[in-house]
Amino acid sequence: MGLLKRINLAFSRRVHWRLPTALTEPLFPEYEQLIWQYSNQLEAGIILDVGAGYLLPDSLKNLRKAEVKLIGMDILPSSLNKNTDLDAAIVADACKRWPFDDNSIDLVISRSVMEHLYDNKAFTNEMHRCLKPGGKCVHVLPGKNAPFSLLNRLLPNKVTTKLVEWAFPERKGELGFVAYYHYCSYPSLKRLLETQGFNIEYKRLRYYQSAYYVAVFPVYLVSAIYDWVMWKCGARRLASQILIVANKPDIK
Repeated sequence: MGLLKRINLAFSRRVHWRLPTALTEPLFPEYEQLIWQYSNQLEAGIILDVGAGYLLPDSLKNLRKAEVKLIGMDILPSSLNKNTDLDAAIVADACKRWPFDDNSIDLVISRSVMEHLYDNKAFTNEMHRCLKPGGKCVHVLPGKNAPFSLLNRLLPNKVTTKLVEWAFPERKGELGFVAYYHYCSYPSLKRLLETQGFNIEYKRLRYYQSAYYVAVFPVYLVSAIYDWVMWKCGARRLASQILIVANKPDIK
């Protein structure tokens, strides 16, 4: 790592440590907690991890009962091959018909996936078809109107991939996939899910996206101020990250 980059990182960290925890706290730990909570409630059934590129943390690996199966579905076999936590892996396009029967899945989860899907309307329709009545879905995804998302769409994908790999060399290969951001603001995602027949059960929005710029302190500082203002205003449409839980109504 170059000297200039280390200096920028040091200044950015000093600002980061002084920001409110309620602003900077990540959503992924709560996403994992929700998976643990809902999985632990199942005596038997199927959990479908769409994308399935992320391993479960050690604290969650033994949460499932033997009768609860974790299935990964991804369009890329390479992503599935890396995930040793799966009971089964299926190569399939999440925006086309899923290889599952109607009302056969108990829980659908995805982490940083929906922004990469070219047809989230088809995705949510298939999710509703395959979930059992009373089944839930848990998704965490970036907001389409955050500055980094706008920049991601403006720049060629090759450029954004190189930039994120330079800023986060430890995550090379995990970032930089083409992103469409269809329905990836909270108001539009909520409307989509409700139109497809889901009830919104829980949501949490995050406004801190300045971590993408920690290697360039002046940009990071301006971005951190912007994030703080958006957070204080509660501008839901401009949230940088969304955690959402929805359920398929159990009609009796």
